[in-house]
Amino acid sequence: MKKASRLLLILLIIGVILIAVLIGPPQILQHLKQGIIVGNATPTARYASTSITFPRHDGTPTPGSGTSTTHSVFTPSFPTGMPHVLGTQIVDSAGHQIILRGAQLETSFNYIKSWQAGQMPTNVMLTGATFNAMVREWNMNVLRLPISNWIYALNPALYMSQLDRAIQLANSAGLYVVLDLHDDAKSGSPYGDNAGLPKTESLAFWKIIAAHYKNNPMVMFDVFNEPKDTSWQQWLHGGGTVDGANVVGFQDLVDAIRSVGAQQIIIVEPGSAGGGSPADAGWVTIGNNTINDPNIMYSLHIYDSIMNTPQQQDARWGPILNHHPIFYGEWALLPNGYGTAGYDHCKNIPHSQADQIVTAFLQYMASRHANWTAFQFTPYHLIQDFTTYTPTTLDIPWVCGDPTSHAGMGTMVKDFLTGQ
Repeated sequence: MKKASRLLLILLIIGVILIAVLIGPPQILQHLKQGIIVGNATPTARYASTSITFPRHDGTPTPGSGTSTTHSVFTPSFPTGMPHVLGTQIVDSAGHQIILRGAQLETSFNYIKSWQAGQMPTNVMLTGATFNAMVREWNMNVLRLPISNWIYALNPALYMSQLDRAIQLANSAGLYVVLDLHDDAKSGSPYGDNAGLPKTESLAFWKIIAAHYKNNPMVMFDVFNEPKDTSWQQWLHGGGTVDGANVVGFQDLVDAIRSVGAQQIIIVEPGSAGGGSPADAGWVTIGNNTINDPNIMYSLHIYDSIMNTPQQQDARWGPILNHHPIFYGEWALLPNGYGTAGYDHCKNIPHSQADQIVTAFLQYMASRHANWTAFQFTPYHLIQDFTTYTPTTLDIPWVCGDPTSHAGMGTMVKDFLTGQ
């Protein structure tokens, strides 16, 4: 080869290398970092679990671990297909186990007065800074996001653009998003609070939401928050009317989501069908009325009964425990709830035992491999503000039912998740 030709070839090779160095890696890195999800796009973040030991507060031995129990610390990796149910676990298509641990965050997506006042969810609360704090500072990997079909109906285009933005930001940070339908007076229901059951309007809404996000593996659907069904048969299959609303069943909601091709995990709650109030009910009496679908996760909410023993906690799950994935969609030792319900969330819980109670419940959930979202990532529940995201503490004076209290269990939750 002539000298000039060799020189030209060398310069060409050098040019290709320079282009790869200067252009290629940043593009690759940007692609890996973004994980942006709008509608049917594909994310780039998953969470794999590794175990660390966390001492049991009561010193009770855990099998195979002396006087400590294990919980998972989540580290970002990359997704492999759509998460699905395998026995009692959530796994991706490569068989990697996913354990969801994070927080709920209520916004104008489910509070109609805030929405009508022009408070857009992604302006203050649902921001990249908030989601990055949840992931990087608190080691969370899931956001439970309440939504409302009634607020959506006021301006579907604006609502969906805001929801797309929130999910995009959350997924980019590394958070799965559980979309949770709230249907009551606060969320704009024309039926008020008495018709707090799935209804025909719920079916239409879930078809829209499920079709829009059906290819997003970092979205899941919690189809109805704390329903007030009167029996398991009504819970499963619907029937009847309440204040003019036509009641549908949870099986109907699941079938509606599947009818548009969405295969995401669906979360269901027992509500009044399980006995007691919707927030206190369990799965003990469900019998054969379980959902006919392979990708279902069963949920409970817990507040004042957070202080129950592990045996009492197990009892509320009934036949669901050890047969299906379980999810505590809302849980807290909550000193500062509003009104009678707020007082009920912390009644009979001694201030001196608050830290111990929260720690014991965190350890219980870890021992049962439960997925969970704590209530909630707002001041003054888990955090003190949306600037520093400093955790709240129960180690200050507080009185149950005082909505002005700054006491919260944030420090306990953060320390647990970060292994401190």
